[in-house]
Amino acid sequence: MAGEWDYTRTSIGTLSIWLGTGALFAPRAITGVLGVDGTAAQTDRALPLLVRLIAARNIAMGAALLATPTPQARRTTEVTLLLTLLDAAAVLVARRGGDVAPRSAGLSLAVLATTAVGTLRWHRR
Repeated sequence: MAGEWDYTRTSIGTLSIWLGTGALFAPRAITGVLGVDGTAAQTDRALPLLVRLIAARNIAMGAALLATPTPQARRTTEVTLLLTLLDAAAVLVARRGGDVAPRSAGLSLAVLATTAVGTLRWHRR
């Protein structure tokens, strides 16, 4: 079990740091790739700040996962997965309002499914 948790926390932590770093330095490019309307991605003045705030959170959560020893990493992993779930839900709500592209909704559904499966699997043990 400890080996599985170590692999999980390392994978999620590393991915969070990489995605956060990309969004921190290229917030407009990241939003465009994720399906935000091209005009909004290039002209919205608040968008880079919001993306960088989320990026900083991802980097901090990734670092916390990598720094936390395996036995204590379960709670940190659960918090990270909860934040991922909330992010994905926000994208789905925005899609419903027509603010993001269908590919963002598809990606969000994949994230939601992965999060749900992972959470159920870990809580059964």
